[in-house]
Amino acid sequence: MMHYKIILSGKDIFVENYGSADPITGFVACRIIKAETERLAIAIAKRDILVNWNQSFNADRKVGLPNLKVERVTQVNGFLAREPKNDYFFYTDSQTRDEHLENLINPRRWFKRKPKQSPPA
Repeated sequence: MMHYKIILSGKDIFVENYGSADPITGFVACRIIKAETERLAIAIAKRDILVNWNQSFNADRKVGLPNLKVERVTQVNGFLAREPKNDYFFYTDSQTRDEHLENLINPRRWFKRKPKQSPPA
């Protein structure tokens, strides 16, 4: 079995954004799934997000059911696979959505690699 890092976006929801005139219209989520195939991992990730969404945010059925889109799937080493610290990264506009995607696709490293230096001439 392989571990897959699946990044999904959900849109077509309406969550009141207290303190702001712009409602939350979508989210980005990342899941690490252990499955036999990539297709099965995607199905499991979508199911898990929709079940959690309905239990946590949509219990009164006023927020809406998100339209999920797979943004990226990559295989990860099971030994190094860790769940992201946050479940959902909410956005009100496409710029914020793109920033969340960038942070999940290219996470910051806790270490910085030293740039390669050319040998002295």
